[in-house]
Amino acid sequence: MPNFYFWEPETQSHGILHAVLPWEDCGRAVDCVSAIRLGEEFPAERINGNGQVTVAIPYVRPEEANEKWLPGFYRLEADVTEIHEGLRTLKGSQP
Repeated sequence: MPNFYFWEPETQSHGILHAVLPWEDCGRAVDCVSAIRLGEEFPAERINGNGQVTVAIPYVRPEEANEKWLPGFYRLEADVTEIHEGLRTLKGSQP
């Protein structure tokens, strides 16, 4: 189950955990098509490559990696507002 962190450099945040999702829900909440692998350690440097202030960072644990997703941290090239909305939609659809 990937963990989703939001990194906010303007607040000196080192990543705030926002969700832990099963793979099935991950695809429904977030379009991970444009994910860039950052490595196995949480990034300590500037990572907002497209100029976004807040960056979504999923983490894939080694035991949950697969052919598509290697273990480690990724940067999503997506609007964080859309990711928040996707997570909110999932919460609303759960029993």
